[in-house]
Amino acid sequence: MKEILNINNEKYARECLNEALEIGVNFKLNADFKAKKFEKNNMEKLLKTPTKGVELKKLLKSFENDIIPYCSNFGNEKFMGFPDSGNSIAGISGAILSDFLQQNLINSSFCAPIATYMEIAVIKWFRELLGYKIKDIKNIWDVGGIITYGGTGSNSVAMMLARENFKKNTMINGIHNPSDYKVILPKGIGHYSIKSSLMWLGCGDNVIEVPTENFRYNLQELKKTIEKNKGKIMAVVCYVGDSRTMTIENLKGVYDIVKNIDSNIWLHADACHGFSLAFSEKLKNRIEGINLFDSISTDPHKVLTIPYCVSALLIKNPEKFKLITSTSDLIMQEDFAWGQITPFIGSKSWVSLKIWFMMQNIGIEKIGKMIEKRCSMAEKFAKIVNDSPDFVLLNDVNINSVVFMYVGEKNKKFKYNVENLNKLNSKIHEKLLDDGKYHLHKFTLSDDKGIIKKGETLTPLRYMSGNPNISVKTLNDLLNYIRNIIKDL
Repeated sequence: MKEILNINNEKYARECLNEALEIGVNFKLNADFKAKKFEKNNMEKLLKTPTKGVELKKLLKSFENDIIPYCSNFGNEKFMGFPDSGNSIAGISGAILSDFLQQNLINSSFCAPIATYMEIAVIKWFRELLGYKIKDIKNIWDVGGIITYGGTGSNSVAMMLARENFKKNTMINGIHNPSDYKVILPKGIGHYSIKSSLMWLGCGDNVIEVPTENFRYNLQELKKTIEKNKGKIMAVVCYVGDSRTMTIENLKGVYDIVKNIDSNIWLHADACHGFSLAFSEKLKNRIEGINLFDSISTDPHKVLTIPYCVSALLIKNPEKFKLITSTSDLIMQEDFAWGQITPFIGSKSWVSLKIWFMMQNIGIEKIGKMIEKRCSMAEKFAKIVNDSPDFVLLNDVNINSVVFMYVGEKNKKFKYNVENLNKLNSKIHEKLLDDGKYHLHKFTLSDDKGIIKKGETLTPLRYMSGNPNISVKTLNDLLNYIRNIIKDL
């Protein structure tokens, strides 16, 4: 068959694959975030079942002309909604090769012999960077981490570990009283993955939200909450860069309070963003104390310019993975079969190869400099916003998030109309989406600092970029673009 790779169609395969590569590179280098907006009433033509095939070269050309213009280019420097740029050349190379090589890490001896050990190496590198102890690795339970397909997966496994640590053999015996399985989160900034994973795991919606100050736990309130619910708390979750303001929690302070009251409470650090600071000698002090936590989730695809999707969950005590071990005659009972400790994952692709390539290619020192530049660029943008006459800054920049609002005229004595400001900034965001030139994130956020009105729910804009190509000019151009939007509105 012409469509299946073999020695007889090598020339045709190379031509098609080279063309696909060319389309991909052209897309990444596109000048705008998105060329066209796809209207959902046009979806019907996409749903048509392909009863007859299309020759691949024609299909590629059609894809380039009819699909690519509607795609969002996260690798463009004008995309400032998330840091997920995915434009590491080595990372993309690893993504391509992992799909070509088709290694299945569920078992090691025959499915993925060398891939298994290379994935172990990646986890070891992360553990070293974050300050976890490294033990001799004789089997899968000595590694102290797993690769998942995203931060939600990593956080879900962390909550499963917390549950089993809290009440042994819950996997076997089930949950009899869900209200006993409580998890503490900081109010208003908790990521949805924790609450969702607790419901998926049968623990119910038993999240306790503790008030915050400047987007961190109010430590006195945290202490009161733990003492009041002593014996019913299975985990406390901290954010090493929350998904809205990127504020880093007082890690040592939280650790001391939690473990002094109940040493059995599982402490989880959602460091999907903040773990990147560990690469920098200059910045890693900002996450001091993270190595005290029982588990840490990381998202390389968010912060290391690696293509989607790859995450890593690390745990302080590697043997705790025995709490959630699965056994089956379909998973070989061998020392390095990942399938024994990767919940929700069956066949396991070699997604960590993207990390391996990127880290080998750039090296930890240079990655650290890249992270420093990213944080510096956010600090510069925060200053530009602060110094402007028409925008206000809503957060302190800990990593690379700048949360801000257009207010028209900045005046400390002026009482802002919150409802009108929220509507105006929502319209700005809608126009950005329609235009496709720039992109910022938008969400709701409690005004913890009292910049607009303390305690009010705001709908701000947010800059957060992980793109090494971004410049101060791009940032100034963005604000001027928003000002032009305001004129049109």
